[in-house]
Amino acid sequence: MEKSELDPGSEQKEKCGVLDYHIDNGQYVVDVRWKDGVRTTNHFPVAGFPIVDPVSGARMLKNMQGEKALELLKQHAAEYAYNDFSWIDFVDM
Repeated sequence: MEKSELDPGSEQKEKCGVLDYHIDNGQYVVDVRWKDGVRTTNHFPVAGFPIVDPVSGARMLKNMQGEKALELLKQHAAEYAYNDFSWIDFVDM
């Protein structure tokens, strides 16, 4: 994820969640503003990606499908601060 250089304080009054998305070279490119005002551009494969435990580095048993990941971001990104979001929270959904 790439953080925006914009002032997060001024963005908090604006819409949070998925702002826009498109597919480029087999990747979803998703523009997100998190509830703390941080704006990121997230890239992930349309075909899906493995979920990895950030502490141990171990690969989880499930992969996240790209379309499912996009839907989860649409539904939940506005509820999370940038540093609090983890795909692990959604492995069993």
